[in-house]
Amino acid sequence: MPINAPLLIRPGQDPNLATLIEHLPSEIDYPFTYATIDKRTLGLSNFLSSFPLAWQQQYCGKALHRVDPVVTYGIESVAPFTWAEAFRRKPIEGQSAFEELTREFSLRDGYAFVVHDPQQRMGLLSLFNREQSPHFHYQIQLIKGALQLALVAFHSNINSGACALSTTDQPLTVREHAILGWVALGKSYSEIACICDIRVRTVKFHMANVVRKLDVHTAKQAVFEASRLGLA
Repeated sequence: MPINAPLLIRPGQDPNLATLIEHLPSEIDYPFTYATIDKRTLGLSNFLSSFPLAWQQQYCGKALHRVDPVVTYGIESVAPFTWAEAFRRKPIEGQSAFEELTREFSLRDGYAFVVHDPQQRMGLLSLFNREQSPHFHYQIQLIKGALQLALVAFHSNINSGACALSTTDQPLTVREHAILGWVALGKSYSEIACICDIRVRTVKFHMANVVRKLDVHTAKQAVFEASRLGLA
């Protein structure tokens, strides 16, 4: 096992794993993995998983996160995505070892969420459709927003040095942060107005402030910059 490989701890032994479970919506009953990954070096830390321990040992011991298409896809992503989207990409050198492990443990169907912080780290939350439920993706869609917000909160807590709000002279307000989060999830201004019980023009006002504070020109650029800073 590489010297820098994270320590493997069984579920229930790591208080961080219990904290992550508390962050997740109660509707979630799927195996999951969370990892902090340095996007510059692909270093792996804060590895927490309810996947089989034998899988964890091989995955971490062989540093398979470096050839995991979900990881490489996540580094380039802002929005949540299915494992199928990542697996469709052209294989990278060494990926066959990862594919062999996924076949051994039948890990083929899942969903991933990402958050990026100012220290060039990515927080990756990956959920596995263990029972091959035909309702898995529908259930994830119903609580996708809650899962993304849970990941942001947990990643910020476990990586305490990644406080994104300190990176700007004009921190976002609670309302601006909430609206930015909904925009990042693809909600329209009218949908956000209904969700937040405010007028559409008020949503536009807050989003304009976000654009100004992040020193960009459009809402799309604001979402990208906020993701880079770990704000969305």
